[in-house]
Amino acid sequence: MGKSKKNIDQVFKMQMRNYTQAAPEDAWENIEQVLNKKNNSRIISLYKIAATVAAFAIVGSGLFYLSNNSNIIDNSQVIVQNDIQKETSSSISNSIEEKVVAVIDKDLNKNDSNVNRIELTPKKESVQTVKAGDAKLIADERNLNKEEQKLNKLLQKQILISTKNIELAIVDSRKQNINSYLNTLPEIYSFYAHNETIEIEKTKKNKWFVGGEFTPLYSYRNITETQGVYNKDFYNSSESPIMSYTGGLNIQYKAISRLTIQAGVYYSTMGQSLDYLSVYANSAYDMVADEYKDRLINSYSIENSSGDLSFNSSHVIIDEKSARINNHTDGKRVADVKNPIFNELDAEIQQSFQYVEVPVIFRYTLIDKNIDLNIIGGFGANFLVGNDVYINYAGNKEVIGETNGVSPINYNGTLGIGIEYPLMENINIRLEPSIKYYLNELNSTSPIESHPYSIGIYTGINYSF
Repeated sequence: MGKSKKNIDQVFKMQMRNYTQAAPEDAWENIEQVLNKKNNSRIISLYKIAATVAAFAIVGSGLFYLSNNSNIIDNSQVIVQNDIQKETSSSISNSIEEKVVAVIDKDLNKNDSNVNRIELTPKKESVQTVKAGDAKLIADERNLNKEEQKLNKLLQKQILISTKNIELAIVDSRKQNINSYLNTLPEIYSFYAHNETIEIEKTKKNKWFVGGEFTPLYSYRNITETQGVYNKDFYNSSESPIMSYTGGLNIQYKAISRLTIQAGVYYSTMGQSLDYLSVYANSAYDMVADEYKDRLINSYSIENSSGDLSFNSSHVIIDEKSARINNHTDGKRVADVKNPIFNELDAEIQQSFQYVEVPVIFRYTLIDKNIDLNIIGGFGANFLVGNDVYINYAGNKEVIGETNGVSPINYNGTLGIGIEYPLMENINIRLEPSIKYYLNELNSTSPIESHPYSIGIYTGINYSF
Protein backbone atom coordinates (compact mmCIF):
# COMPACT_ATOMS: atom_id res chain seq x y z
CA MET A 1 0.00 0.00 0.00
CA GLY A 2 2.84 2.35 0.84
CA LYS A 3 4.44 1.60 -2.46
CA SER A 4 1.31 2.30 -4.31
CA LYS A 5 1.10 5.71 -2.68
CA LYS A 6 4.57 6.58 -3.89
CA ASN A 7 3.76 5.30 -7.30
CA ILE A 8 0.64 7.41 -7.42
CA ASP A 9 2.75 10.54 -6.99
CA GLN A 10 5.03 9.34 -9.70
CA VAL A 11 2.12 8.56 -11.97
CA PHE A 12 0.68 12.02 -11.54
CA LYS A 13 4.05 13.58 -12.17
CA MET A 14 4.61 11.61 -15.34
CA GLN A 15 1.13 12.04 -16.66
CA MET A 16 0.91 15.72 -16.07
CA ARG A 17 4.45 16.49 -17.13
CA ASN A 18 3.38 18.10 -20.34
CA TYR A 19 0.14 19.56 -19.06
CA THR A 20 -0.29 23.34 -19.18
CA GLN A 21 -3.09 25.49 -17.92
CA ALA A 22 -3.70 28.97 -19.24
CA ALA A 23 -3.72 31.71 -16.62
CA PRO A 24 -6.97 33.57 -16.05
CA GLU A 25 -7.46 36.61 -18.24
CA ASP A 26 -7.31 39.20 -15.43
CA ALA A 27 -4.27 37.61 -13.69
CA TRP A 28 -1.64 39.56 -15.63
CA GLU A 29 -3.60 42.79 -15.26
CA ASN A 30 -3.69 42.36 -11.50
CA ILE A 31 0.04 41.66 -11.45
CA GLU A 32 0.67 44.75 -13.54
CA GLN A 33 -1.42 46.90 -11.23
CA VAL A 34 0.47 45.63 -8.20
CA LEU A 35 3.80 46.29 -9.87
CA ASN A 36 2.59 49.73 -11.01
CA LYS A 37 1.46 50.60 -7.52
CA LYS A 38 4.81 49.66 -6.10
CA ASN A 39 6.65 51.69 -8.68
CA ASN A 40 4.16 54.53 -8.27
CA SER A 41 4.63 54.51 -4.53
CA ARG A 42 8.32 55.25 -5.06
CA ILE A 43 7.51 57.97 -7.57
CA ILE A 44 4.84 59.40 -5.28
CA SER A 45 7.34 59.53 -2.44
CA LEU A 46 9.60 61.59 -4.64
CA TYR A 47 6.66 63.83 -5.52
CA LYS A 48 5.81 64.24 -1.85
CA ILE A 49 9.31 65.41 -1.10
CA ALA A 50 9.27 67.75 -4.09
CA ALA A 51 5.81 69.06 -3.19
CA THR A 52 6.85 69.72 0.40
CA VAL A 53 9.94 71.63 -0.72
CA ALA A 54 7.87 73.61 -3.25
CA ALA A 55 5.29 74.42 -0.60
CA PHE A 56 7.94 75.67 1.76
CA ALA A 57 9.49 77.76 -1.03
CA ILE A 58 6.18 79.29 -2.14
CA VAL A 59 4.94 80.03 1.36
CA GLY A 60 8.34 81.37 2.42
CA SER A 61 8.60 83.70 -0.58
CA GLY A 62 5.05 84.92 -0.04
CA LEU A 63 5.72 85.68 3.61
CA PHE A 64 8.99 87.40 2.73
CA TYR A 65 7.09 89.66 0.33
CA LEU A 66 4.43 90.41 2.93
CA SER A 67 7.00 91.18 5.61
CA ASN A 68 8.80 93.66 3.33
CA ASN A 69 5.56 95.51 2.52
CA SER A 70 3.96 95.56 5.97
CA ASN A 71 6.05 97.73 8.30
CA ILE A 72 3.23 98.06 10.78
CA ILE A 73 3.36 94.36 11.80
CA ASP A 74 5.38 94.07 14.97
CA ASN A 75 7.78 91.27 15.95
CA SER A 76 5.15 89.35 17.82
CA GLN A 77 2.90 89.26 14.76
CA VAL A 78 5.83 88.09 12.60
CA ILE A 79 6.46 85.24 15.01
CA VAL A 80 2.80 84.30 14.87
CA GLN A 81 2.90 84.39 11.05
CA ASN A 82 5.99 82.14 11.02
CA ASP A 83 4.10 79.67 13.18
CA ILE A 84 1.20 79.91 10.75
CA GLN A 85 3.57 79.22 7.84
CA LYS A 86 5.06 76.17 9.55
CA GLU A 87 1.67 74.81 10.47
CA THR A 88 0.36 75.51 6.95
CA SER A 89 3.29 73.83 5.18
CA SER A 90 3.14 70.89 7.55
CA SER A 91 -0.58 70.57 6.99
CA ILE A 92 0.01 70.68 3.19
CA SER A 93 2.56 67.88 3.25
CA ASN A 94 0.59 65.83 5.75
CA SER A 95 -2.59 66.29 3.78
CA ILE A 96 -0.91 65.27 0.51
CA GLU A 97 0.77 62.29 2.12
CA GLU A 98 -2.42 61.14 3.79
CA LYS A 99 -4.44 61.44 0.59
CA VAL A 100 -1.85 59.65 -1.58
CA VAL A 101 -1.28 56.91 0.97
CA ALA A 102 -5.01 56.48 1.34
CA VAL A 103 -5.36 56.07 -2.44
CA ILE A 104 -2.52 53.51 -2.55
CA ASP A 105 -3.83 51.60 0.45
CA LYS A 106 -7.27 51.53 -1.04
CA ASP A 107 -6.01 50.06 -4.30
CA LEU A 108 -3.71 47.61 -2.57
CA ASN A 109 -6.43 46.37 -0.26
CA LYS A 110 -8.72 45.99 -3.22
CA ASN A 111 -6.17 43.76 -5.03
CA ASP A 112 -4.62 41.85 -2.12
CA SER A 113 -6.65 38.73 -2.78
CA ASN A 114 -5.72 38.71 -6.44
CA VAL A 115 -2.04 39.07 -5.67
CA ASN A 116 -2.02 36.11 -3.33
CA ARG A 117 -3.93 34.01 -5.82
CA ILE A 118 -1.71 34.90 -8.70
CA GLU A 119 1.53 34.15 -6.92
CA LEU A 120 0.46 30.49 -6.63
CA THR A 121 0.41 30.20 -10.38
CA PRO A 122 3.67 29.54 -12.23
CA LYS A 123 4.93 32.40 -14.45
CA LYS A 124 5.25 31.70 -18.12
CA GLU A 125 7.00 33.75 -20.74
CA SER A 126 4.92 34.02 -23.85
CA VAL A 127 3.50 36.40 -26.34
CA GLN A 128 1.05 37.50 -23.66
CA THR A 129 3.95 38.55 -21.46
CA VAL A 130 5.22 40.92 -24.13
CA LYS A 131 1.78 42.35 -24.63
CA ALA A 132 1.34 42.73 -20.93
CA GLY A 133 4.64 44.65 -20.76
CA ASP A 134 3.44 47.15 -23.34
CA ALA A 135 0.17 47.54 -21.52
CA LYS A 136 2.16 47.98 -18.34
CA LEU A 137 4.15 50.86 -19.77
CA ILE A 138 1.01 52.57 -21.06
CA ALA A 139 -0.78 52.04 -17.77
CA ASP A 140 2.26 53.29 -15.85
CA GLU A 141 2.34 56.48 -17.92
CA ARG A 142 -1.38 57.07 -17.52
CA ASN A 143 -1.28 56.43 -13.81
CA LEU A 144 1.70 58.72 -13.41
CA ASN A 145 -0.09 61.47 -15.30
CA LYS A 146 -3.21 61.04 -13.21
CA GLU A 147 -1.30 61.08 -9.95
CA GLU A 148 0.70 64.09 -11.07
CA GLN A 149 -2.51 65.97 -11.88
CA LYS A 150 -3.95 65.03 -8.49
CA LEU A 151 -0.82 66.22 -6.75
CA ASN A 152 -0.80 69.50 -8.65
CA LYS A 153 -4.45 70.12 -7.80
CA LEU A 154 -3.84 69.33 -4.17
CA LEU A 155 -0.77 71.55 -4.01
CA GLN A 156 -2.43 74.47 -5.76
CA LYS A 157 -5.57 74.21 -3.70
CA GLN A 158 -3.75 73.94 -0.42
CA ILE A 159 -1.29 76.76 -1.17
CA LEU A 160 -4.10 79.06 -2.28
CA ILE A 161 -6.00 78.40 0.90
CA SER A 162 -2.95 78.94 3.11
CA THR A 163 -2.07 82.25 1.43
CA LYS A 164 -5.61 83.48 1.87
CA ASN A 165 -5.58 82.45 5.49
CA ILE A 166 -2.35 84.35 6.11
CA GLU A 167 -3.69 87.53 4.50
CA LEU A 168 -6.90 87.33 6.48
CA ALA A 169 -4.98 86.79 9.68
CA ILE A 170 -2.92 89.93 9.10
CA VAL A 171 -5.90 92.15 8.26
CA ASP A 172 -8.10 90.75 10.98
CA SER A 173 -5.47 91.19 13.68
CA ARG A 174 -5.01 94.87 12.82
CA LYS A 175 -8.71 95.58 12.61
CA GLN A 176 -9.39 93.62 15.74
CA ASN A 177 -6.75 95.54 17.71
CA ILE A 178 -8.08 98.92 16.51
CA ASN A 179 -11.72 98.05 17.08
CA SER A 180 -11.05 96.58 20.51
CA TYR A 181 -9.21 99.75 21.54
CA LEU A 182 -11.92 102.06 20.24
CA ASN A 183 -14.64 99.99 21.87
CA THR A 184 -13.02 100.62 25.26
CA LEU A 185 -13.53 104.38 24.80
CA PRO A 186 -16.73 104.78 22.77
CA GLU A 187 -17.84 108.09 24.29
CA ILE A 188 -14.44 109.76 23.96
CA TYR A 189 -14.08 108.57 20.37
CA SER A 190 -17.54 109.87 19.48
CA PHE A 191 -16.90 113.19 21.24
CA TYR A 192 -13.60 113.62 19.42
CA ALA A 193 -15.17 112.84 16.05
CA HIS A 194 -18.05 115.22 16.76
CA ASN A 195 -15.75 118.05 17.86
CA GLU A 196 -13.45 117.47 14.92
CA THR A 197 -16.43 117.88 12.56
CA ILE A 198 -17.47 121.08 14.33
CA GLU A 199 -13.91 122.44 14.16
CA ILE A 200 -13.72 121.73 10.41
CA GLU A 201 -17.05 123.48 9.87
CA LYS A 202 -15.87 126.49 11.90
CA THR A 203 -12.69 126.73 9.88
CA LYS A 204 -14.61 126.61 6.63
CA LYS A 205 -17.57 128.84 7.48
CA ASN A 206 -16.87 131.15 10.39
CA LYS A 207 -14.45 133.56 8.77
CA TRP A 208 -16.56 136.72 9.04
CA PHE A 209 -18.71 138.02 11.90
CA VAL A 210 -21.00 141.00 12.23
CA GLY A 211 -22.52 142.07 15.50
CA GLY A 212 -23.47 144.74 17.94
CA GLU A 213 -22.61 145.61 21.53
CA PHE A 214 -24.03 147.77 24.27
CA THR A 215 -22.89 148.22 27.84
CA PRO A 216 -23.10 150.64 30.78
CA LEU A 217 -19.74 152.05 31.84
CA TYR A 218 -18.10 153.11 35.05
CA SER A 219 -16.51 156.42 33.94
CA TYR A 220 -13.91 158.50 35.72
CA ARG A 221 -10.43 159.97 35.20
CA ASN A 222 -6.87 159.55 36.44
CA ILE A 223 -4.90 162.69 37.42
CA THR A 224 -1.19 162.31 36.73
CA GLU A 225 0.02 165.88 37.30
CA THR A 226 -1.29 169.17 38.78
CA GLN A 227 0.19 172.66 38.54
CA GLY A 228 -2.74 174.80 39.71
CA VAL A 229 -3.96 176.06 43.05
CA TYR A 230 -5.33 172.72 44.16
CA ASN A 231 -3.51 169.42 44.30
CA LYS A 232 -4.57 165.97 43.10
CA ASP A 233 -6.06 164.94 46.44
CA PHE A 234 -8.35 167.94 46.47
CA TYR A 235 -9.85 167.06 43.10
CA ASN A 236 -10.16 163.37 43.96
CA SER A 237 -12.14 164.27 47.08
CA SER A 238 -14.39 166.86 45.41
CA GLU A 239 -15.25 164.89 42.24
CA SER A 240 -16.76 161.45 41.70
CA PRO A 241 -17.31 158.96 38.86
CA ILE A 242 -20.56 158.63 36.94
CA MET A 243 -22.31 155.86 35.02
CA SER A 244 -22.19 156.35 31.27
CA TYR A 245 -22.72 153.96 28.35
CA THR A 246 -21.41 152.86 24.99
CA GLY A 247 -22.80 150.92 22.05
CA GLY A 248 -22.15 150.26 18.40
CA LEU A 249 -21.65 147.87 15.51
CA ASN A 250 -18.62 145.82 14.60
CA ILE A 251 -17.29 143.50 11.94
CA GLN A 252 -14.73 140.79 12.61
CA TYR A 253 -12.47 138.63 10.52
CA LYS A 254 -10.82 135.41 11.68
CA ALA A 255 -7.29 135.83 10.36
CA ILE A 256 -6.01 132.49 11.68
CA SER A 257 -7.55 129.71 13.70
CA ARG A 258 -7.34 131.56 17.05
CA LEU A 259 -6.86 135.22 16.12
CA THR A 260 -9.75 137.53 15.21
CA ILE A 261 -9.45 141.17 14.15
CA GLN A 262 -12.37 143.48 14.93
CA ALA A 263 -13.23 146.97 13.73
CA GLY A 264 -16.37 149.03 14.15
CA VAL A 265 -18.07 152.27 15.02
CA TYR A 266 -19.23 153.04 18.58
CA TYR A 267 -20.92 155.92 20.35
CA SER A 268 -19.65 156.38 23.90
CA THR A 269 -19.93 158.90 26.73
CA MET A 270 -17.45 159.82 29.46
CA GLY A 271 -17.52 162.25 32.37
CA GLN A 272 -17.57 162.97 36.06
CA SER A 273 -19.66 164.62 38.74
CA LEU A 274 -18.79 167.76 40.79
CA ASP A 275 -19.40 167.39 44.51
CA TYR A 276 -20.01 169.91 47.32
CA LEU A 277 -21.96 172.24 45.05
CA SER A 278 -25.44 173.32 46.23
CA VAL A 279 -28.05 174.32 43.66
CA TYR A 280 -30.97 176.68 44.44
CA ALA A 281 -33.92 177.52 42.22
CA ASN A 282 -34.91 181.22 42.03
CA SER A 283 -38.72 181.50 42.33
CA ALA A 284 -38.60 185.11 41.15
CA TYR A 285 -37.44 183.93 37.72
CA ASP A 286 -40.79 182.30 37.11
CA MET A 287 -42.80 185.26 38.42
CA VAL A 288 -41.32 188.20 36.46
CA ALA A 289 -42.16 189.10 32.87
CA ASP A 290 -40.03 187.73 30.06
CA GLU A 291 -38.33 191.06 29.37
CA TYR A 292 -36.98 191.01 32.96
CA LYS A 293 -35.80 187.38 33.06
CA ASP A 294 -32.35 188.21 31.70
CA ARG A 295 -31.65 190.17 34.87
CA LEU A 296 -31.98 186.97 36.85
CA ILE A 297 -29.52 184.93 34.70
CA ASN A 298 -26.12 184.31 36.26
CA SER A 299 -22.88 183.68 34.37
CA TYR A 300 -20.62 181.19 36.16
CA SER A 301 -17.23 179.53 35.76
CA ILE A 302 -16.08 176.51 37.78
CA GLU A 303 -12.51 175.20 37.88
CA ASN A 304 -12.11 171.42 37.96
CA SER A 305 -9.69 168.65 36.91
CA SER A 306 -11.01 168.47 33.34
CA GLY A 307 -10.83 172.21 32.70
CA ASP A 308 -12.91 175.29 33.37
CA LEU A 309 -16.67 175.00 33.14
CA SER A 310 -18.54 178.06 31.91
CA PHE A 311 -22.30 178.33 31.80
CA ASN A 312 -25.30 180.59 32.29
CA SER A 313 -28.18 179.66 34.54
CA SER A 314 -31.08 181.11 36.50
CA HIS A 315 -30.11 178.81 39.35
CA VAL A 316 -27.95 179.96 42.17
CA ILE A 317 -24.90 177.71 42.75
CA ILE A 318 -22.92 177.84 45.96
CA ASP A 319 -19.54 176.13 46.55
CA GLU A 320 -19.64 174.65 50.04
CA LYS A 321 -16.01 173.52 50.14
CA SER A 322 -13.88 176.27 48.57
CA ALA A 323 -13.95 179.17 46.14
CA ARG A 324 -14.12 177.16 42.92
CA ILE A 325 -17.15 179.10 41.59
CA ASN A 326 -16.87 182.53 40.01
CA ASN A 327 -19.96 184.65 39.23
CA HIS A 328 -19.13 186.87 36.29
CA THR A 329 -22.44 188.72 36.13
CA ASP A 330 -21.95 192.47 36.47
CA GLY A 331 -23.36 193.96 39.67
CA LYS A 332 -24.23 190.52 41.09
CA ARG A 333 -23.34 189.56 44.58
CA VAL A 334 -23.57 186.29 46.37
CA ALA A 335 -27.23 185.54 46.72
CA ASP A 336 -28.79 185.28 50.11
CA VAL A 337 -30.02 181.71 49.92
CA LYS A 338 -31.93 182.19 53.15
CA ASN A 339 -34.43 184.29 51.26
CA PRO A 340 -37.69 182.32 50.79
CA ILE A 341 -37.58 182.92 47.04
CA PHE A 342 -34.65 180.45 46.83
CA ASN A 343 -35.48 176.76 46.96
CA GLU A 344 -32.65 174.26 47.38
CA LEU A 345 -32.71 171.40 44.88
CA ASP A 346 -31.46 167.87 45.32
CA ALA A 347 -29.27 168.18 42.23
CA GLU A 348 -25.77 167.58 40.99
CA ILE A 349 -23.66 169.16 38.27
CA GLN A 350 -22.06 166.77 35.80
CA GLN A 351 -19.66 166.96 32.91
CA SER A 352 -20.35 164.82 29.85
CA PHE A 353 -18.15 164.18 26.79
CA GLN A 354 -19.59 162.31 23.80
CA TYR A 355 -17.32 160.51 21.36
CA VAL A 356 -17.55 158.53 18.15
CA GLU A 357 -15.03 155.77 18.58
CA VAL A 358 -13.39 153.72 15.82
CA PRO A 359 -11.64 150.80 17.57
CA VAL A 360 -9.36 148.07 16.23
CA ILE A 361 -9.47 145.07 18.56
CA PHE A 362 -7.41 141.89 18.45
CA ARG A 363 -9.05 138.88 20.03
CA TYR A 364 -6.98 135.75 20.72
CA THR A 365 -8.73 132.53 21.74
CA LEU A 366 -7.13 130.81 24.71
CA ILE A 367 -9.74 128.03 25.01
CA ASP A 368 -11.60 127.01 21.87
CA LYS A 369 -14.47 124.81 23.02
CA ASN A 370 -18.23 125.15 23.19
CA ILE A 371 -17.55 128.13 25.45
CA ASP A 372 -14.60 130.13 24.12
CA LEU A 373 -12.26 132.12 26.36
CA ASN A 374 -10.57 135.08 24.66
CA ILE A 375 -7.97 137.66 25.61
CA ILE A 376 -8.62 141.11 24.13
CA GLY A 377 -6.34 144.00 23.28
CA GLY A 378 -6.40 146.94 20.92
CA PHE A 379 -6.58 150.67 20.43
CA GLY A 380 -9.07 153.24 19.14
CA ALA A 381 -9.50 156.80 17.95
CA ASN A 382 -12.16 158.93 19.69
CA PHE A 383 -13.67 161.96 17.98
CA LEU A 384 -15.39 164.50 20.25
CA VAL A 385 -18.97 165.14 19.11
CA GLY A 386 -20.53 166.46 22.35
CA ASN A 387 -19.39 168.54 25.33
CA ASP A 388 -22.05 169.36 27.91
CA VAL A 389 -22.39 170.54 31.47
CA TYR A 390 -25.81 169.88 32.92
CA ILE A 391 -27.78 169.93 36.11
CA ASN A 392 -29.42 166.64 36.96
CA TYR A 393 -32.32 166.81 39.44
CA ALA A 394 -35.67 165.07 39.91
CA GLY A 395 -35.15 163.00 36.78
CA ASN A 396 -34.51 166.10 34.68
CA LYS A 397 -31.31 166.82 32.82
CA GLU A 398 -30.88 170.51 32.08
CA VAL A 399 -27.92 171.50 29.92
CA ILE A 400 -26.35 174.71 31.20
CA GLY A 401 -22.91 174.95 29.51
CA GLU A 402 -19.70 173.17 28.44
CA THR A 403 -16.06 172.48 29.41
CA ASN A 404 -13.45 174.71 27.80
CA GLY A 405 -10.33 173.46 26.00
CA VAL A 406 -11.26 169.75 25.57
CA SER A 407 -9.15 167.98 22.89
CA PRO A 408 -11.21 167.12 19.78
CA ILE A 409 -9.42 163.75 19.27
CA ASN A 410 -8.26 161.32 21.87
CA TYR A 411 -6.71 157.87 21.58
CA ASN A 412 -7.30 154.96 23.89
CA GLY A 413 -6.01 151.49 24.60
CA THR A 414 -8.24 148.53 25.46
CA LEU A 415 -7.48 145.39 27.46
CA GLY A 416 -9.90 142.72 28.58
CA ILE A 417 -11.01 139.12 28.62
CA GLY A 418 -14.04 137.69 26.90
CA ILE A 419 -16.39 134.73 27.02
CA GLU A 420 -18.25 133.63 23.91
CA TYR A 421 -21.12 131.13 23.87
CA PRO A 422 -23.19 129.86 20.90
CA LEU A 423 -26.92 130.56 21.29
CA MET A 424 -27.89 128.84 18.05
CA GLU A 425 -26.42 128.10 14.66
CA ASN A 426 -24.18 131.01 13.51
CA ILE A 427 -25.30 133.23 16.43
CA ASN A 428 -23.06 133.76 19.46
CA ILE A 429 -23.47 135.83 22.61
CA ARG A 430 -20.42 137.61 24.00
CA LEU A 431 -19.49 138.95 27.43
CA GLU A 432 -16.23 140.89 27.64
CA PRO A 433 -15.12 142.67 30.84
CA SER A 434 -12.74 145.36 29.59
CA ILE A 435 -10.98 148.54 30.65
CA LYS A 436 -10.46 151.46 28.27
CA TYR A 437 -7.84 154.09 29.08
CA TYR A 438 -7.33 157.38 27.19
CA LEU A 439 -3.68 157.76 26.23
CA ASN A 440 -3.41 161.52 25.79
CA GLU A 441 -4.65 164.12 28.29
CA LEU A 442 -8.24 165.27 28.04
CA ASN A 443 -7.55 169.01 28.09
CA SER A 444 -4.22 170.30 26.81
CA THR A 445 -4.90 173.88 28.06
CA SER A 446 -5.50 172.87 31.66
CA PRO A 447 -2.70 172.89 34.29
CA ILE A 448 -4.05 169.51 35.39
CA GLU A 449 -3.19 166.42 33.32
CA SER A 450 -6.25 164.21 33.40
CA HIS A 451 -6.76 160.89 31.53
CA PRO A 452 -10.33 159.53 31.38
CA TYR A 453 -10.97 155.79 31.63
CA SER A 454 -13.97 153.50 31.68
CA ILE A 455 -14.70 149.96 32.87
CA GLY A 456 -17.56 147.86 31.58
CA ILE A 457 -18.80 144.40 30.68
CA TYR A 458 -19.31 144.63 26.94
CA THR A 459 -22.30 142.53 25.95
CA GLY A 460 -23.11 141.71 22.36
CA ILE A 461 -24.43 139.27 19.79
CA ASN A 462 -22.52 138.20 16.68
CA TYR A 463 -23.65 136.50 13.51
CA SER A 464 -21.07 134.40 11.67
CA PHE A 465 -20.99 133.71 7.95
